[in-house]
Amino acid sequence: MDSGIESDHPSLVGRTIPNFEVLPVAMGNDVTYRVEEAPAGDAFGHGTAVASLLVEHAKGVAITSLRMLDSDRQGSSERVLAGLRWAIEHKFDIVNCSFGTFGPATSKFLPYYKRVIDVAFCENVLLIGACSNSDHKLTSLPASFPSVLSTDAGRLDNTQLPELYRRRGQLIEFVTRGVDVSVGWKDGSSRLVTGSSFAAPHLAAIVARLRQLRPRWNACQVKSALYRMAKPLTPELEKEFDA
Repeated sequence: MDSGIESDHPSLVGRTIPNFEVLPVAMGNDVTYRVEEAPAGDAFGHGTAVASLLVEHAKGVAITSLRMLDSDRQGSSERVLAGLRWAIEHKFDIVNCSFGTFGPATSKFLPYYKRVIDVAFCENVLLIGACSNSDHKLTSLPASFPSVLSTDAGRLDNTQLPELYRRRGQLIEFVTRGVDVSVGWKDGSSRLVTGSSFAAPHLAAIVARLRQLRPRWNACQVKSALYRMAKPLTPELEKEFDA
């Protein structure tokens, strides 16, 4: 779920990527949202960046693009929730959410996210969440729910299997690579980026490889495996990652 994907980008050559979009529909004085097929394309490059990291670290992954961010990198919780419901209904294995709802909107939409995320857990749809770039302790939806597999960004090496660390005692428990990451971007280009948006697909790639091995595992079982894989994040290491 992102800004779309530039399917003919050099980093994605040879892949068939179905494209959908969350669109507003007027219902009298109200607006609802539905998902429809859409042409390939990326509103500003973010979704292509995420996709390029997914295929780099989980080469056999099949990707579907669900556009819900616009050219200003903006979306809405209503669009996100509609997209999540659609993804759960269609039983996707993993849904990558390289975005978040912050601030006053979290209180308003918290119960709606809670219901959708509980359904995802029951349907064994694994949600990957990115935290706030300014402070991982800030409430971020959907990342701050315990059944969402969420990550912060660190300055880590780019290895075949992305490095994974665990920060104990926080809702955003994991830290994966998200600082100075080379990614594909709009119009066939590439760039160096930083942010939890780009840590999330590193975690999603690890989870995809776990799901391939253990397709019936739920979020708790996957998280348990990630705990065993992750190195402890000490305060000293955290300062080094953030430098």
